[in-house]
Amino acid sequence: MDLMQLTAGFNAAALAMAEGAHAAVPARPGPAATEADDGRHDFDFLHGHWRIRNERLRERMAGAQDWEVFHATQVCRPLLGGLGNVDDFVSDWQRPGTDGRFLGMTLRLFRPESRQWHIYWAGSHDGVLEAPMVGAFADEVGTFHGVLGHAGHPVQVRFTWEHSSAHAAHWQQAFSGDGGRSWETNWHMWFRRTDEHGALLHDDAVIELRQYTMQPGRRDEFIALFEREFVETQEAVGMHVIGQFRDLDADNRVVWLRGFPGMPARRHALDSFYSGMHWQRHRDAANATLIDNDDVLLLRPARPGSGFAASAPRPPIGAKGQDGALIEAGICLLDAPAAQGFLDTFDRELAPRLRAAGAALIGVYVTESSENTYPRLPVREGEQALVWFARFDDVEAHHRYEAALLADESWRAALSRRLGQGLKHLPQRLRLSPTSRSELRG
Repeated sequence: MDLMQLTAGFNAAALAMAEGAHAAVPARPGPAATEADDGRHDFDFLHGHWRIRNERLRERMAGAQDWEVFHATQVCRPLLGGLGNVDDFVSDWQRPGTDGRFLGMTLRLFRPESRQWHIYWAGSHDGVLEAPMVGAFADEVGTFHGVLGHAGHPVQVRFTWEHSSAHAAHWQQAFSGDGGRSWETNWHMWFRRTDEHGALLHDDAVIELRQYTMQPGRRDEFIALFEREFVETQEAVGMHVIGQFRDLDADNRVVWLRGFPGMPARRHALDSFYSGMHWQRHRDAANATLIDNDDVLLLRPARPGSGFAASAPRPPIGAKGQDGALIEAGICLLDAPAAQGFLDTFDRELAPRLRAAGAALIGVYVTESSENTYPRLPVREGEQALVWFARFDDVEAHHRYEAALLADESWRAALSRRLGQGLKHLPQRLRLSPTSRSELRG
């Protein structure tokens, strides 16, 4: 998908090299494959609306590391009863010397006899379909090879497609000038699915509750950096930044939440972000504000429907002010997994008392016991917890709630019965003030 027009001088050579590259791409195995598994549905994940973050080297095949970032939207539609698809790519990038936004389209066609996809790209700069990229998917990764023009010469090109969840996908392009012995990755596209109105779609099957201890006096510095540089860039690679908060009872603590569609998607998203150019560019500034960032609980919704509901749109970068709301996180550390009894106790004895005191419960989560799929970021393994989240209009409303709980004999009796019988100690209750760009707020 190079934006440079192929020139007539090397077109014949490019086509000859392409034929050789295509022949090297293995067909999908299995002589008796049916239409359901012969590969024709491997691009079905791409149908629909997408928001795309592009990261592209400004200079290619030159050893450069200067990446440009631009954004785009895309709509992909099936063709030929599933044997193909076509997409419209609308970017905010402008070709040098032009006034309008760059537009592109991709036509993908599946050939049943070879069980391979042929991928054709055209751009608004010339309206010409480029030579095809040819390949197939294996183990959920699509690899496609072809030849395109660069700096007046044909180069071998490789596309790689991955989709870690229903709402996230990743495409990358690499060039080789030495016959495929070495490759330079020069373009990433991070796809996030949206609804028809452009709102991101999330599936938070797993969340992290992250408590950071900050260097004295540097909490607001971290929050400003985070909300400017790390919200959209994390979401671009498949995460959901749910909320960021100041802890009202510890002026050196930031608490934040992020969600993932599942543990494999979590590994892929974290690896993509922390090995990516944006984190590399800003990590030193972020780490300089931190004392500790390893207090992390890995959680999942306690029951179907007990996770956070869809939130209002997040305020834009640069938004100021807070709405005065307060979020409480109640952390119950347990002797055993919550499903072995404490979750029923919470639903039956504790949640009704919280509501009666004035809490609007917005989420109940329990420990996700899967192995940490990204050990580079530690989590509190070996602990079992139930965590509730509740919303309050303001600090005064939370004061009234606390007073009501203190006076509630049923609440005190329920906690007393469970101490030593499932509950290790009294719940830790965090009073959290949403930051100006927190999605989870009042």
